[in-house]
Amino acid sequence: MKLKLWVLLFVLLTWGGVACQAELPAPTPAPTYTAYPTYTPYPTYTPWPSPTVKVDKAAEDLIWPKGARDDIISFTEAGDFIGQTMTVEGTVIETYNSGNAVFLNFAKNKTAFHVVIFPDDAGKFPAPPEKLFYGQWVRIDGEIQAYQGRPQVIVKTPAQMEVALTLGQPTPPPCICEATPAITSTEVAATLFAPPPQPIEADSTPTVVARTVELVIPWTEAAAHEGEIATVQGEVVDTYKSAKVIYLNFAADYRTTFKVVIFADAWPNFPVSPETYYNGQQIQVTGKITLYRDAPQIIVEQPAQIEVLE
Repeated sequence: MKLKLWVLLFVLLTWGGVACQAELPAPTPAPTYTAYPTYTPYPTYTPWPSPTVKVDKAAEDLIWPKGARDDIISFTEAGDFIGQTMTVEGTVIETYNSGNAVFLNFAKNKTAFHVVIFPDDAGKFPAPPEKLFYGQWVRIDGEIQAYQGRPQVIVKTPAQMEVALTLGQPTPPPCICEATPAITSTEVAATLFAPPPQPIEADSTPTVVARTVELVIPWTEAAAHEGEIATVQGEVVDTYKSAKVIYLNFAADYRTTFKVVIFADAWPNFPVSPETYYNGQQIQVTGKITLYRDAPQIIVEQPAQIEVLE
């Protein structure tokens, strides 16, 4: 009897455990971790290339009349600065005057940077730009433009151009250039960088500036050379200054004879008043001879265009 009860109890316990295990719910897995999306930064800003300071052994021996600067770019970099006003440096290895413009080239590659000077502005230089700057190491100030994919600077005034001089003498760096007629380095230095006239004291003599010129003519013959760049010599017998212009006259009949014209925007370039300093002086003036109301004249913008003779 007791044996039967133990067997019955064992069966009940065994069946109950199985039943209980069958009724237990299946375990719920833990939720998987979903990472936040990774951060994608905005595109970084790439600035314009910075001007590269030219480092060259030959450059160490150069003298720049306007002084040392650290904002110069090479002509090979000009294409990277389209639309910006920069100072470009290089050697003019080839020049060309088409009649419609003067071109100063810095490389034989016809897509490389070049300088353009139109006829209306070429007359502002003391000598033809295609001769004045040929073979010279120069700096050009101005806005870099693109014309048919080629970088260029249009030069309108001589103040935009600067020619390098070497220590001890006005000789440009060596240049392997085309066989184009050129004026000498001495002429470049004399015409562009001659020292300005100094005030004259009562017991002093006029400042004499050395200059080499291609053509010197008396003022009485100036009209015969209309359209030419020449040096005219004579004595200033009278001067006149208005609010807009200064005239240096070489004859009492100033209306029909040769005169030098200096407009008001050029006056700050002179250390002393031109109508006072040049009056009564024997001078040579270099520039393009033009006619105004049938009277020959030279428009002067820089003191270097006028030389006072002894």
